[in-house]
Amino acid sequence: MTDKVIWMIGVINILMLTIGMFITILLTIYLVVKNRKIKEELINKVADCAPPVFRERSINSMRNVAHNWLIGTMFPLIWFMYPILRLLCSLSNVEIITWRKNIRMTLGSIYSLCVFSLNLSSVGGIYLVASYLLSSS
Repeated sequence: MTDKVIWMIGVINILMLTIGMFITILLTIYLVVKNRKIKEELINKVADCAPPVFRERSINSMRNVAHNWLIGTMFPLIWFMYPILRLLCSLSNVEIITWRKNIRMTLGSIYSLCVFSLNLSSVGGIYLVASYLLSSS
């Protein structure tokens, strides 16, 4: 009985992960295609919102490093980037929060879709790492 329940939970988890990643990919493609004409404008506006000591790095992350420029614009909103920005880049809490608010105003109506896609992919990534760690132990 318990083996059947555990198997069902595993199947449900895999289905949710697959559906979540599929939604993330579709949302990202939709947002990139929808905003391809204003890509450079959005990148420059988000970079202008960045704290002065981090402007050059933010432009680099949006244009060169990120596989997707839209994910690069959401850089300060990624949950694990906060300690990196605080500790390694020496940005204050106020600077990071102000940058996040300015990004929200810059992206406007697509902001909520970007955040939803970003959080969905983060949850999927955490699930993959957790399932790998649990299966290997």
